[in-house]
Amino acid sequence: MTAIRSVIMPHRNLFPRFNIMFTHRFFGRIPLAPSLAAVSALVMLLLTVVTLQLVGHTMTRQAELDIGRDLAELAFQTTDKLDRGMYERYREVKLMAERTEITDPKVTGAAKRAAIESMQETHPYYAWIGLTNLRGNVDIATKRMLEGKDVSRRPWYSAAFRGVHLHDVHEAVLLAKLLPNPGGEPKRFFDIAFPYRGADGRIAGILGTHLSWQWAQDVERSVLRPLAERKAVDTLILSKGGVVLLGPKAYQDNLLDLDSVRRAQRGANAAVIETWPDGRRYLVGYSQSHGHQSYPGLGWTVVVRQPVEQAFAPVEALRGKIFRFGLCAAAIVSLLVWIVSRNIIKPLETITGHAEALHAGNVGSIPPVRSRLREVQILQGALNGLLSKLLANENRLRELNATLEARVAHRTVELHAAVEETRKGERRVRAIIDSALDAFVGVDAQGRITDWNPRAEEIFGWRRAEAMGRTVTETIIPHRLREAHEAGMQRYSVAGSSGVVGRRIQLSALRRDGEEFPIEMTIGLINAGDSHFFGTFIQDISVRKRIEDELARERELLDAVLESIDVGIMVCSPGGEVTMFNRAAKEIHGLPTGAVSPGQWQDYRMSAADGATPVPLEQTPLYRALRGELVENMELTITPPGAGTRVVLVSGRALHAGDGKNIGAVIALKDVTSLHAAARRLAAGERRLRTITDNVPVLIGYVDSTERYQFANATYAAWFGVPANDIVGKSVQEVFGDDLYGRHRQHLGMTPGETARFEMTLAMREGHRTIEVTRIPDIQDGVCNGVYVLGADISAAKRHEEELNQLARIDTLTGLPNRRAYQERLHEALQRARRSGHAVALMYLDVDHFKHVNDTLGHAAGDLVLHEFAQRVKASVRATDTVCRLAGDEFTVILEGLKTSGEAALVAGKIVAAFERPFALEREERLISTSIGVAFAGMFPVDAAVLEAHADKALYQAKDQGRGRFAMMPVGA
Repeated sequence: MTAIRSVIMPHRNLFPRFNIMFTHRFFGRIPLAPSLAAVSALVMLLLTVVTLQLVGHTMTRQAELDIGRDLAELAFQTTDKLDRGMYERYREVKLMAERTEITDPKVTGAAKRAAIESMQETHPYYAWIGLTNLRGNVDIATKRMLEGKDVSRRPWYSAAFRGVHLHDVHEAVLLAKLLPNPGGEPKRFFDIAFPYRGADGRIAGILGTHLSWQWAQDVERSVLRPLAERKAVDTLILSKGGVVLLGPKAYQDNLLDLDSVRRAQRGANAAVIETWPDGRRYLVGYSQSHGHQSYPGLGWTVVVRQPVEQAFAPVEALRGKIFRFGLCAAAIVSLLVWIVSRNIIKPLETITGHAEALHAGNVGSIPPVRSRLREVQILQGALNGLLSKLLANENRLRELNATLEARVAHRTVELHAAVEETRKGERRVRAIIDSALDAFVGVDAQGRITDWNPRAEEIFGWRRAEAMGRTVTETIIPHRLREAHEAGMQRYSVAGSSGVVGRRIQLSALRRDGEEFPIEMTIGLINAGDSHFFGTFIQDISVRKRIEDELARERELLDAVLESIDVGIMVCSPGGEVTMFNRAAKEIHGLPTGAVSPGQWQDYRMSAADGATPVPLEQTPLYRALRGELVENMELTITPPGAGTRVVLVSGRALHAGDGKNIGAVIALKDVTSLHAAARRLAAGERRLRTITDNVPVLIGYVDSTERYQFANATYAAWFGVPANDIVGKSVQEVFGDDLYGRHRQHLGMTPGETARFEMTLAMREGHRTIEVTRIPDIQDGVCNGVYVLGADISAAKRHEEELNQLARIDTLTGLPNRRAYQERLHEALQRARRSGHAVALMYLDVDHFKHVNDTLGHAAGDLVLHEFAQRVKASVRATDTVCRLAGDEFTVILEGLKTSGEAALVAGKIVAAFERPFALEREERLISTSIGVAFAGMFPVDAAVLEAHADKALYQAKDQGRGRFAMMPVGA
């Protein structure tokens, strides 16, 4: 009542207190008008500065991106110009290799040299151009540099044969010594090389060029000329492997491992800011060469860099201008906002003055304030209305105070009566809980035990005094469930609801001695105003749970056995209603694996073992078992609707309870459909196998571990004249005879092992047969039970193979041995010569100017020349000598049994003399000569390749001496 009286005070004290509180809390005696004006001006100042800074940041960022794109574009232009320039050089060299005035052997060396030197003068970047022969020697070169030198070991030479025509930048030490070098710097080149071909279309040599690296430097300077006025802009050209080919001396020939290089090698073309090995940060544009049209490219990378402070100098200047302009603009805007704000809030200052006068008691109301602002008028009216309401409320509070005092006295009497009734109810509830058969545990909102009846003491082992005040978690909740329990309590405190309240649930609890046991409990929620607690009835279900678990295990075991066996089981009641139908029974009856309706399983046709005779209902195994009969392995056929017929063996008997009462019957069904089908297939398969084996012209038999036949097909009767049935039971030796068995006993005998193949010859009435025998062991569980023997007649194949071998070694035009036969006979001749100690000679011959004969008289005349050439050579040598045609107009003669080189020279002279008379061709007679190279070997061993190389060199000597003669080169001399 004192608090109520303190509220009822004269109105002259209420308003000043409100005014002072408002002023201190919100303004701290700071004038409102200047504050609003200052805040408005400050906000506008900040907005203006932030807006200008955002605009400036966007403009400078765009400028930075433009500068980066410029450097990336420079890098791309450099790589593009390098690719296009290299494409021109690549195409020039390729076209040069196809020009007849360079590749034609009829053109003199001086004319060829003049042609390539003209190309060098037209394009001075060609430091060297040269033509090589197939041995790798430089025949013709510009300024005669490197002529006669062997360049076969140079990478560009060997790679040109493989179709690789470009080689990256390198130093050519030998060529650099021959070229002028006023600056003394290392000479760098990159190579382009193409094969050139002769008139016959064959590769005659390599056209190689060395391009000066100065070309790439000129390209770099031409691209960067527009940036001549921009300082500190560097360009680096890197090889495919990342080595600097062109750039600052500090990086020359060094591997550059930077992010920009890796991005360029992945095919990107852009710019990036990164720190270089010198510790400075650069803006770097990068690009990679990708080739141009037919030029495949060398994978060069071009990097254009500029120090960040110089690259972004214009950006920093732009950022400074924007900042200074923003400060000026913000100051002007703030001043304007200050002036406008002062004019707007002047009426508020007037109202503030009137309020201070009201607080001092000088006025009873706020006078009108002249202002066009609607808010000012509303504020003035609101303050006057508030003052009137305060006076009216003071009178109503006095009346309300008296009424409240009377009500409080009445409520006090009623409260005492309610407290007494509550105490009586608590005593009744306590009596019920203490005498309950279930344990009762009360828990407050914090999880602490507030109640614990005697049954709880019996179940859990804790006395009431010990349990009270402890948390339910540490008292009865098992350790593995405590975290989940605490989480559930926390969720309830947050959400105010739980899924377990009011439900009967089963879980595990913990006794005082640590034993964990199953319980069933019901949780009730009791709200007590601003708090709540839980009342839980708990029942120990250990015994019931143990019995249920034992029954469940037995049932699960029975179900697992019935569902896993392949025998169908049906159990029915005394009235014939099926009470159990396992998986196998459903499959036999064609039913789904789910539940089966009472009449569904009977929807099938049952017949006797023949599959046609229906079985009466009273004779079915189920009804016979219900009548008390014992059914054992009754064979029936079952045809479910929409499924195939199954053959089953059915057994059944009646079921009786412990007191002898009939409780139904059990039927077992064994599906033997596959066994019947397998038996039929086996019989059919045996018939097919016998038919096939008896009609195949191959010996097919099976020999057991005692080497006696257990199977023989009809081919044995055709080949040996003995019926197949008579062969079964005989030994292998009896069938093949003592002589043949003795010669092939290691194959025909019973020797365990892998599959073996061998050939044998059988003497038949119509002649001899060559038989290919395949012996396949029959191994089971590591034991060889016998072998399968297959014999195929390959006599015709053998004869055909011999004919093909003969044809494969004969030249069809001349009838002479071909290259394949030549290799074999040369190898055999060298072996004989090494054994006998006699010398051997090898001749290489060809027809002089044979191409001219083909070009003027035609290929038919050329074939006549080759045929006549072979006959004259063969007629000039001994019968023991071997004449062969290798290819085209290339022939060889192998001379054996020689004592001196003079004998070889005598034979070579006879061959040359045989071509002194003209060849009679279709349109004319023509003298045709031959050139012969003779390699003579009198000491052994001699390698065939060495002998051939000497004969080839001797042949070239004979041609160089004027053709129509022979030249001899001793081997090992």
